[in-house]
Amino acid sequence: MPRIKQIAGWKVAVFASTAFAVMFVNFGVFSSGYSLRNVALLAIAGALLGAIAAPDLEPKSFRHPTLWQMFFAILGSILVAASQRAGPVGYLIAIVVGAVLGFYARYWTKHITTP
Repeated sequence: MPRIKQIAGWKVAVFASTAFAVMFVNFGVFSSGYSLRNVALLAIAGALLGAIAAPDLEPKSFRHPTLWQMFFAILGSILVAASQRAGPVGYLIAIVVGAVLGFYARYWTKHITTP
């Protein structure tokens, strides 16, 4: 039975990531325009935010939800640092900020509004 819960968690994560990516692209381009870079950044941001929110959508499907949320928050922060062409200190700050955001994701994901 535990394997089914893990598969359900992945299904929720993929669905949430896809849904958030599509919503971010559809509504975000009104303010930033349709360029390949803007669409890609909005899709990635939405997908990562959906992955961070997935344990809150289906809490029983994730064995370690805090680690899941920290991983995707750190990944998102590193992508932001890369898009800003940050130096080594910028990447270190991104990792620390991502870890903090992921650790406290249970509190702030409740307040997410889509663009």
